[in-house]
Amino acid sequence: MQVVSKVIRLDLNYASEVSHVYQKRTCYIAPYKTELAEHFARRLLAYLSFFESSPQLAKTEGAGKTPDLYVSDAADHIKLWCNVDLLSEKHMQRASHQADQVVLFLDETDQKKIRSQYKQHFRNVQFHMLSHQQLLDFCSMLKGHMQLDLWREDDKLLITDGEQTFELALAVPPELELRH
Repeated sequence: MQVVSKVIRLDLNYASEVSHVYQKRTCYIAPYKTELAEHFARRLLAYLSFFESSPQLAKTEGAGKTPDLYVSDAADHIKLWCNVDLLSEKHMQRASHQADQVVLFLDETDQKKIRSQYKQHFRNVQFHMLSHQQLLDFCSMLKGHMQLDLWREDDKLLITDGEQTFELALAVPPELELRH
């Protein structure tokens, strides 16, 4: 299923018991031209997972050559490179060398391919797995205008649109967490 809206308006109310950050923010997020809802949902969940680090979503699909989402410092050094698809070994090597931390948000199908995909071990790569049911549950929350309340606890993020609640285990590298 494709995403029907060309631009999604996302009104967020974010609260974190961990860092005592409380924010309201409106974002406009455009799905890629032919992006499927499940793929867009993974990108959006990655964005919400790293919300406190002020991530940037890619404007166009990079096919593994560029991240779907990233966090960089003032000198444009990439601290976090995040993709929602399994990368080729060549693209994984590029990401691993260019970024301090690489996170892949994968579905169950890609999870099974991981061991056979990579011949070498990448020490700064983290895999975050989402079940098919999790993706379906979150896809049911996708709308042209989304109003989400997010509550971050230790290692999870609770997301609600007022009708449904979604729980996401967090994959936040310690060096990216904001300390207050």
